Amino acid sequence: MLEYIFFNKKTCHLFEKYAILSGTKPKVDCADDGFIVRLPEDLDEVILEKLENYYDELMDIDRDLAEQQQQDSSENIHTAGITIQLKDGRYVYASVSPDLLNKVMQSISADELNTLVCAITDAVEDPDERGLCQR
Repeated sequence: MLEYIFFNKKTCHLFEKYAILSGTKPKVDCADDGFIVRLPEDLDEVILEKLENYYDELMDIDRDLAEQQQQDSSENIHTAGITIQLKDGRYVYASVSPDLLNKVMQSISADELNTLVCAITDAVEDPDERGLCQR
């Protein structure tokens, strides 16, 4: 299957409709951070090229929409935080500047941030005094 990812439902729907009009049977799935349109791999080269070109156009629109949403949301956000689960099961919130969190999220994924936060939390709750090369 060929996969096309979108971050906006509207552009995903436009691509799905275009694929159907092109004679294909797309499958659309919602992912954690977007929408995925799957198409069969055995498409005619002409149809595939048209779909690829349309996808490129929609990705430009998708990117513009995402940037606009990010600007709108960052203008309205005055506080941000990261949820941290402690060893005893409690959840606490670490306050973070929205600008800093936006910069971080532009560089790493939410999973990568979670990995980093969990490592710091573990190090604070269970300090290991040995050097890194001794672990």
